Amino acid sequence: ANGRFKITNIPAGSYNLLTSYIGYKTNKTLMELHPGEEKNITIQLDPDVLDYESIVVTGTRKPISKRETSIAITTLNLQEISERRPQNTADAFKAIPGFYVESSGGEGGNNLFSRGMPSDGSYRYISLQEDGFPVFEDCELMFANADIFMRLDETLDHIEGLRGGTGSIYASNAPGGIINFISKVGGAETRGIIKTTVGDYQLFRTDINIGGSLSEKWRYNLGGFYRYDEGIRPTGFPANRGGQIKFNLTRLMKHGTIRLYAKFLDDRNVFYQPIPLQDKDNPRAIPGFDPNYGTLTSSDANYLSLMTPHGEQFVEYLDEGMHPDLKMIGGEINYSVNDRVLVKNAFRYTRINQKFNAIFSLDDPFFATTFADSIVKFENWIYRYTHSQTPITRPEQMNQNGLLIEAGWWSVSMPMFNFANSAEINMKFGKHNLLASYYVSDYSTQPTWFWQNILLDVTNQPKLLDLVDLADNTNFTYNGFSRIGSYHLNFKMDGLVNSIHLVDDYKFSDRLNADVGVRFEKGNYKGYVENNYTENRFDEHGELIIDSRGSPAVFGYDMGDSTTLADDNVIYGDGTVRQFAYTYNQMAFSSGFNFIIDKKLAAFARFSRGFRSPDDQHFVTFAPGSYRLEHINQLEGGLKFASHSFAIFSTLFLSSFQNLPFADEVVDAETGKLIRAFRFADSRTIGLEVEAVAQFNKLGVDLTATIQDPRYLNYEFVGRNEDYTKNRVRRIPGLFFELRPSYSINMFKFFINIRYIGERYTDDANKGILPAYTSYNAGVASEVGNFTFMLTGSNLTNTIGLTEGNPRVDNTLDPNNYFFMARPILGRAFVFSTKYAF
Repeated sequence: ANGRFKITNIPAGSYNLLTSYIGYKTNKTLMELHPGEEKNITIQLDPDVLDYESIVVTGTRKPISKRETSIAITTLNLQEISERRPQNTADAFKAIPGFYVESSGGEGGNNLFSRGMPSDGSYRYISLQEDGFPVFEDCELMFANADIFMRLDETLDHIEGLRGGTGSIYASNAPGGIINFISKVGGAETRGIIKTTVGDYQLFRTDINIGGSLSEKWRYNLGGFYRYDEGIRPTGFPANRGGQIKFNLTRLMKHGTIRLYAKFLDDRNVFYQPIPLQDKDNPRAIPGFDPNYGTLTSSDANYLSLMTPHGEQFVEYLDEGMHPDLKMIGGEINYSVNDRVLVKNAFRYTRINQKFNAIFSLDDPFFATTFADSIVKFENWIYRYTHSQTPITRPEQMNQNGLLIEAGWWSVSMPMFNFANSAEINMKFGKHNLLASYYVSDYSTQPTWFWQNILLDVTNQPKLLDLVDLADNTNFTYNGFSRIGSYHLNFKMDGLVNSIHLVDDYKFSDRLNADVGVRFEKGNYKGYVENNYTENRFDEHGELIIDSRGSPAVFGYDMGDSTTLADDNVIYGDGTVRQFAYTYNQMAFSSGFNFIIDKKLAAFARFSRGFRSPDDQHFVTFAPGSYRLEHINQLEGGLKFASHSFAIFSTLFLSSFQNLPFADEVVDAETGKLIRAFRFADSRTIGLEVEAVAQFNKLGVDLTATIQDPRYLNYEFVGRNEDYTKNRVRRIPGLFFELRPSYSINMFKFFINIRYIGERYTDDANKGILPAYTSYNAGVASEVGNFTFMLTGSNLTNTIGLTEGNPRVDNTLDPNNYFFMARPILGRAFVFSTKYAF
C-alpha cells in the first residue's frame, strides 16, 4: 500500500523491471543482479495525464497501450466520470471528442452523432457495448435506443470510446465507433464501495459494489444501485425509479480463465420531449411555462383507458415511462494453448420486455380561441378541464398565455431477444500477430404501437382539456383525447448476423507497427407488418370525399360514438399482414499504422471502409425494394504527445457517406395527419478532434474539442422536388468543446466544466436555427480517509440551450410562427454524494 516491494529468490542476471500504476506512466528500469547481491532501487513514477499508456481492449486485436494504437480512442475512469456528474448514460459520452451528444431526453432515449454522420439521432452508427458485446445487437431500433439498457454505477471500471477507425471491423453497423463499458472484476483482496447520493429534485440513490476472492482460484464482483427521483422537470409522479444488479464470477486456471456474469435491470424513466417556447432568435419562456423545469408530461394525463376497434380494453400509464425489464447472462473462456496461441469464446443471452410511454410534441402551440375558431371550426364553443369539467370562462387569458397544444400520447410495447456468440483465435508468428474470429448474433423484436392525440393547456404539468360545440353538444375531444388511434403499428422482425473478421498486426520494429483487417458479414432480416384498416367515405350527398391533393380521402375505423369527433378516424390493424425479407453480404476494411517518434510523441494514420444495414424502420415504413445499404469511407490521422505535465491527442478526419436514409413522423401540412417523410442523401465531413490535458502542481486543465463541417451531397427527398445538396447536416454543430479547469488544495478539489455548443440547423433546408449556447457545471470533492464527499451543480446559469427543434413539424422552426417547440437541456440541479471505500 505504501509502494514498497521486496522481491526475493531471483537468479543473477540482467532484468527489465516494469513498474505500473493506474494514472501514471509505466517505468522500465534495467537491473543487473550479481550472485549474492541485494539491490535497493527507488523509482519515481511520472503522472500519465491523458492515460497515454493505459491499456485498451476495444477495437484492437489484443490489449495494447493508447501510445501504441493506430486508432483514436478515449478512456474514462470512474473518478473522471463521477466528477463530470453525468445526468444519464449519454451525458458521460460528452467527454469523448468527435461525439456530439443530445442528452436532454432524460435517463435514456438520447442521441449521439459521431463525426458529423447524419442520422435521425439514436446510436445509429455506434456500437454501445458492455464488456465487448453490444447491449443489443442493433443499437438503433425504434423506441429502443441502446442507452435505455445501460446504466452508470459503481460496478463500472472504465469506459473506452473508439471513434471511427476499426469500429466496422470489430462490430456490426459501427462505422462511427464503439463505446465499451468495462465492468469491475474481483481481485485477490476484498474491496468494496458504498455510496449514497441525494439531489434537490428529490433524488435518493444507493450504490453498492463489492469484489474479491472466494478462494485462491475464484474471484467475484457484485454490485448495483437503486434510485428514486421526481425529475429535474417534475411531472407530478415519480420520474425515475428502479435499479440494476450485476454479478460476475471468475475461475483462474493455469492457462486461462473462465468467467460467468449476469445483469438484471428494472427501471422506469420519464422521457422529455420538446416544450413550448417563444422568440426563435432568442429562445425564452412563454408566460406560465418554465423552460428549465417545465414539461408537457403530467400526472393529469397519467391514465389512459380506451377501447380498441376490436373491442379490447387498452390501458397504459405515463409513469411507466421508458421501462426496460432486462435479464442478461453471459460467459467467456480464455485459454492459452502455448505462448503463441490464445483461444477465446464468449456468449451472451439477453431478454428484454420494453415499454415506452411518453408525451410527444406534435404541432406548435395555438391560441385557444384560434384553435376552436379556425382549426376545429366550431362557431359556439367552450373549453373545460377534463377531470373537473370546470368551464374555462376566459380561455384567452388561460395560464397568462391563452395557449393550448395538441400533443401525442404515444405507447409502445416491445419484447426483445438476443443471443450472440464470438469465437476467436490469436496467433503469433514471427513479427505477425494474427486474429481470426467468427461472430453470430440472433435477435428479434415484436413492437406494438398505439398512439393517441391529447389536448393540453400550456403550463408546468399541464391539464387535459375538452372542447365542446355548444350548438349540438358535440365534443371535439373524448376525456381530453382529441384523436383516438392517431397511429398504429404492429410488426415482428427477426435478424441474424454472421460475420468473420481477420486481422494481421505486423511489428516492423519497436517503433513502427501496422495492421490490416477485414470483416465479412452476412445479414438476414425477415418479418411481417400488420396492415392498418382503411376505407373511403362519402358525404351527406353521397359524393366520395376527396382530400386536399384531389385523391380519395382514406379513413380508419369509426368507433360510432356520436357525442365526440375523436373516434371518427381510428388507425388500427385489420388482422392481415404483409411479409418482408432482406439479405445482404458485405465486407468492411480497415488498415492503419502507428509510429512512435520518441518517448513523448507518436503518430498514426488509418483508412476504413464500413457499412450500415437497414433497420426496423426501413422494413416497416419504406417501400419494399427501396432498402439501401449505407457505405462509409473514412480517412484519419493524428498525433499523440505526452510529457510530464501536458498531453494532447489530436485527430484529423475525413468521412464520406453514401445512401444515408432518413424517416421521420411529421404532421402533413395539407392534411394535418401524421405521416412518414423519407429522404436519402450522401454526405461528407471534414473535422478535427482534440483531447488535451495540462497538469501543473495543484492546477489542472482538460480540453475536449471538435471542429467539423458536415455537408449533404446528392440529396433526394422522396415525393418532393427539393434539393439540399451542400447544405449543413441538421442538428450537428460545427464547433463544440468542453473546458474543465480544476484546482486541488489540501483535501479539496474544485472543478468547473464549461460546455460550448455551436449553432445548428433543425432542418435539412437550413432555415431553422438552434442558437449556440454555453452551459456551466461545477463541483467540489474531498477525500477524508476512506470517505469521499462530492457536491456538484449542473447548468448553474439555467441556460436555455436547445438540443433539437420539433421533429414532428417537418424538422423546421417555421419563421412565421412566433411560438415554437424545442427541447432544451435540463435546468439547474445540485447533487451531493458520500462514498465509503473499504
